[in-house]
Amino acid sequence: MKNLFIYWILYGFVELLIYIWLFKVVGFWPLLLIQIASTALGVYMFKKVGRNIFRNIRDGRTVAPYLLDTICFFISALLLTIPGVLTTLVGLLLFVPFIRNLLKPRLTKWLANKTHKTDYYFDM
Repeated sequence: MKNLFIYWILYGFVELLIYIWLFKVVGFWPLLLIQIASTALGVYMFKKVGRNIFRNIRDGRTVAPYLLDTICFFISALLLTIPGVLTTLVGLLLFVPFIRNLLKPRLTKWLANKTHKTDYYFDM
């Protein structure tokens, strides 16, 4: 718990330094518009990802092949909704298929360890 608090303080300090630097480079209004746009995109993604998941479950369609992409998009939406330059950049990087393909094996291994099952197969 102590490490989490230290990481949280460090993250806030880095975000503050980035905001100060961007404020000097682009100004207040463009920076504010970027944050509003990223938060709006995150909220839109939450709605779209959630709607698609529930629609597939309701219609009886399997979502297993697309589960990892859905998890990545959900994390991306969460990161875009959180105000901050670093979270916005990481959230936008999760849109890139190359980055998602790098994360899928790690995410599969993490899910297998959490559920103590090793027979997962995800189509990448």
